Amino acid sequence: MIVFKESDLTENLFEGGRIAVVGYGNQGHAHALNLRDSGINVVVGARPGRGAWQRAEADGFKPQTVPDAVRIADCVAVLLPDEVQAQAFENEIGPALSPGAALVFAHGFGVAFGHINPPGGHDVILVAPKGQGHFLRSSYVAGIGLPCLLGVEVDASGQAMQRALSYAQSVGCLGAGAIETTFREEAVTDLFGEQAVLCGGVPALVKAAFDTLVEAGYPPEVAYIECLHELKIITDLMAEGGVTYMKQKISRTAAWGSYLAEREIDTKALRATLRSILDRIESGEFADGWRDEAATGQRELGRLIDGEAAHGIENAGRPARALMQSAKEEER
Repeated sequence: MIVFKESDLTENLFEGGRIAVVGYGNQGHAHALNLRDSGINVVVGARPGRGAWQRAEADGFKPQTVPDAVRIADCVAVLLPDEVQAQAFENEIGPALSPGAALVFAHGFGVAFGHINPPGGHDVILVAPKGQGHFLRSSYVAGIGLPCLLGVEVDASGQAMQRALSYAQSVGCLGAGAIETTFREEAVTDLFGEQAVLCGGVPALVKAAFDTLVEAGYPPEVAYIECLHELKIITDLMAEGGVTYMKQKISRTAAWGSYLAEREIDTKALRATLRSILDRIESGEFADGWRDEAATGQRELGRLIDGEAAHGIENAGRPARALMQSAKEEER
């Protein structure tokens, strides 16, 4: 693993230049604010009258239309949602690029799966902070910094890596460390982690465990607390020191039971399912399917969200969370 630090940056190549931040959402607002606070000249590209435009104005920026912002920039940070990036790049960003302007992405998705094909003559770099936008911003304000993944897809200038390091420093990542990667590696591992564990696998396991307890006659609110609410305690311990560290911090009863359960859960069938998920991502099938779903109004995604909202764990969670919130307020 190659980790870059501030000592690897010879000169911030964006000092005195202008960076266009296209998109002012989860990542965009944090990048724009951090860049500005680092002394970089920032222009926000957005659509007039939309929420992003208004939020940028409220934060003290003077937003411009996307093509206008791109035309005057030495670097363009494409921070729009994955599902709209390709169309925006084709219609608004690509045609307006000034000669030699660098392109920065915070996620490898569009480039890695061929939905975005940048024209020649432009550095194409990846700076992917490992945290949501609000965390990137709060870490910067606190002077802590947030690690990122960093990669170069196209080095048209001969200085693409230094440009990537310059951007990483300016958004508050390089001090914490930038791990070298590629667009494809970042995109595949990010999607797999989301689907297999963080946003897909864990919720599926939680709901299945909840259903098992409820079907066996146990109160839904108790099942919710045991299977979902206390999950944060365990994930915090794992994030703090790893899996073994977590096992050492919990009760001996819980640790012993965890190893017995893992022997049953860690099956060949599970690994085959995970391999199938990875194959779908690596082949581009997932990316193409999501592009098609987004293009048709995300109706199926909406149906799935509505269906999950009707699950019993959601009904049980409301009163259980209210109790926990009351306990927190009493502590204060």
